[in-house]
Amino acid sequence: MSKDETPISDQLKQVIEELDIEGKARAAASAAEDAVFRGVGMAGQYVHEHRTGIEDFLDRATAAVERQTGGRYAEQVGRVREQLSAGVASLADRRWTPIPDDAAELEAPDIDLQAGDPQADDPHPGDPQPGDPPTA
Repeated sequence: MSKDETPISDQLKQVIEELDIEGKARAAASAAEDAVFRGVGMAGQYVHEHRTGIEDFLDRATAAVERQTGGRYAEQVGRVREQLSAGVASLADRRWTPIPDDAAELEAPDIDLQAGDPQADDPHPGDPQPGDPPTA
């Protein structure tokens, strides 16, 4: 079958494999996840360092809304203030772990099985081996 007779789906699969789209998508997803973790870590550190100032700002903003509305929405403003304060506290109280720059640092370490370990030579532990007595 010539290339012109090859189904378009097979041609597309071949091009996708040649371009390594799946590998590139995984790398992009990993980079995006890393960026999110770094961003959250930086935000957490900032909030931790400036928590008092943030709380003071929330107090001033709450008071300004109360003045402008004549206290008509005090209950709703109070709930929003509590939620914001809880979010600030949650973010500030976390200790963020820095993400290593080298992705290899994230990989699991190699584990060497001890010499003589039956699992070292057995690709399927628990399966019957030659010479094992038959089970009924």
